[in-house]
Amino acid sequence: MSFKLLVTILICLIYPLPAAAYENKVVLAYVEYPPYYGESLENGGPITEIIVQAFNKVGYAVKLKFVPWARGLEGAKQGTYDGLFTAWYTKDREKWFVFSAPLYQNKIGFYKRKGEYIKFNSFEDLKSYKIGVVRGYIRPLGFKEANLQTIESATDRENLLLLTMGRIDLVLTDKTLGKYIIGTQLVGQAHKLEWIAPPIEVLNQYLMISKQAKDFQKILQAFNLGLKKLTETGEMNKILLQHGF
Repeated sequence: MSFKLLVTILICLIYPLPAAAYENKVVLAYVEYPPYYGESLENGGPITEIIVQAFNKVGYAVKLKFVPWARGLEGAKQGTYDGLFTAWYTKDREKWFVFSAPLYQNKIGFYKRKGEYIKFNSFEDLKSYKIGVVRGYIRPLGFKEANLQTIESATDRENLLLLTMGRIDLVLTDKTLGKYIIGTQLVGQAHKLEWIAPPIEVLNQYLMISKQAKDFQKILQAFNLGLKKLTETGEMNKILLQHGF
């Protein structure tokens, strides 16, 4: 091996290739879902960083489009975007999408006010409580059927604030999302709230690739391979740790 070739290889290893140097390109839509991902987060948040680096590892440049969820979902269905992240798996979504290998998990459960004793073995035990939920969010299996007292709000922040005011008794949300909101947006109220362990449901987050995307199966296989490489090298854990996960 010549000295010049060795230097070239070392440079490529140290410095990432510009987007134009990648063999393929994929366009992905995403939304604001801190602390997992979002336009306001460093490098788009840990999940964004993981997805981009996984694709980069297998020769794909990633173009990100920050859009509202409904627009991103519809655009991905129609093929305006090659994919959308992240989403939970549902059978009906298979009509439009293929799902990647699992990314990070959502732990779904309840926050309550500190000092209040709330214990339950089933949703039926919660009939006497007012529960804050976000309008349009998917509910855990059996939650809707239990006919509980629910108060709908536009955001998780609004529900957690209502909880601190005593207007509701529980908030149904993701543990990490709730912790982020309490720590960044309700700092003065953080001492009033706590998570009820264990979660009632654990759901994997997935990258969804549109079936309207050109070579969608090839894109999916490439991403899964890149994600596998990122995991095996320890780079995924490093990204998560850098973002406080």
